[in-house]
Amino acid sequence: MDDRVRNKLLIAIGFADRIATTLKRAKTQEGFIQDYDLQYSVVHSISQIAENLAQVLQIEPGLSDQILKFVPYRSIRRMRDKIQHHYGTIDPDIVWGIASQNVPELKLTLEEFLSADERQSETK
Repeated sequence: MDDRVRNKLLIAIGFADRIATTLKRAKTQEGFIQDYDLQYSVVHSISQIAENLAQVLQIEPGLSDQILKFVPYRSIRRMRDKIQHHYGTIDPDIVWGIASQNVPELKLTLEEFLSADERQSETK
């Protein structure tokens, strides 16, 4: 795997960790919805995850089958597009759903992908 790809995936995982930390601070969906700063932090992190994954696919388009087949990436990418183009219409309930459900799934997938690549590299 290209080092640039590995670094972008690690950055995406780092932002997923930041989201998890932020959601712990919110404690509940209601707490999240009432705290604009927490919402902003999560929205920014979702945008960064999507952007880094988009860059991965630009560097290695062949990875699209392995990354794009996961529903969480599509949800996160759609949220990033909405953030960039229609920020005032972002629904905090949808952000909570993506952050609490899709992002952890995507993080696990990316970690498994990196681990599989490491194991494959060791056998070469």
